[in-house]
Amino acid sequence: MGYELHMTRASHWLDSEGCPIAFREWIEFAHNSAALREEGHLGLHGVGRQPAFTWGSPDGVAVGLHWYEGRVILSGAHAPGVDLVGLADLAAGLSANLVGDEGEQYPGSARRRNEGP
Repeated sequence: MGYELHMTRASHWLDSEGCPIAFREWIEFAHNSAALREEGHLGLHGVGRQPAFTWGSPDGVAVGLHWYEGRVILSGAHAPGVDLVGLADLAAGLSANLVGDEGEQYPGSARRRNEGP
């Protein structure tokens, strides 16, 4: 398994079940997002069959997204050319943070504007 990013409402993705993104909320958000495209289904142990989504970086790199245990997992988000600010903005649309496997936080464009130069 590669390094992953997580959309979560917790400070650390391991705590996602304490303040979860509900599965139905994620699916509704994903279906209504112009930035996401449904790309088939996944069958996950303990979760069952669910839609899988793809987000395309401006450079054409695809990032896979799926829901698991109160968070959205992003696969392929550390490939060269992936717009991490764009993914953080997508997470903000879900009232979530973009957090890496090691707990690092990725700020979106609104947070960077507020931090200054």
